[in-house]
Amino acid sequence: MRTLNKRIRKFIGTIIIPLWLIFFIATISFLAELIIPDLNQVYLFLFYLISGIIWIVPILPLISWMQKD
Repeated sequence: MRTLNKRIRKFIGTIIIPLWLIFFIATISFLAELIIPDLNQVYLFLFYLISGIIWIVPILPLISWMQKD
């Protein structure tokens, strides 16, 4: 079976990552509208801190795949 070369994998990743970010930001924004009005500042900070870190978890395998030789 023929594998994709590194250039094609990077191109695919370049398309998928922004699409994922748009989806993730929209989802977090929707959740924030539902949750945030009732949160104090500490929980608000933690919500955005965790949200800002967690987006990378599903992207790590994609980045690893993009860099594979």
